[in-house]
Amino acid sequence: MIMKRSLLSLSALLGVGAASGADQPEDVARLFGSSDNLGIVRTAERVDSCLLRHIPAAELPDGRIDWQTERYEDTTFTVVPAQVAGALRDLLLDNKSYDWKTHGGRRPSLYLRLRFHHGADVVTCDFCFLCRVVLVSRDGAEVNRANFSPSADLFLQQFLKVYPQDEPLRRVAKEAGLPL
Repeated sequence: MIMKRSLLSLSALLGVGAASGADQPEDVARLFGSSDNLGIVRTAERVDSCLLRHIPAAELPDGRIDWQTERYEDTTFTVVPAQVAGALRDLLLDNKSYDWKTHGGRRPSLYLRLRFHHGADVVTCDFCFLCRVVLVSRDGAEVNRANFSPSADLFLQQFLKVYPQDEPLRRVAKEAGLPL
């Protein structure tokens, strides 16, 4: 009995095992790609974020754009307060946060990076507030992406708690009619 209770507690704490995917909607499970990734997000020991600096794609001599050269650089990471981290985690893991019928339809212009750390493992979520797309990555490789339109204002409100003076975020919030 004690052993069984210990194993159940350990499984719940780590967010792994048979129960890990059972309480997640199928689409959210697909967005994060694996029960391991879901477990990292659920049980993160640390959550941090940064604003991304866009490095535009280079123009080739013939005038075409070399999209492979486009990238985003991290700025300084900020530890996300526990209450905000929990709210962001809950939004990310809620099936109702997404419009599963569309992925945005354009090249995302990523602006924010959110990282969930559990030990040496990290799941990264990059946000574009123009097309409302979140890209989920692990070990630098994109796992999947989704349109977060239904919860865009909620995500924005949480990120404004981390970056209250950021002008681009404030501009998006103002356009959305959110109080500043």
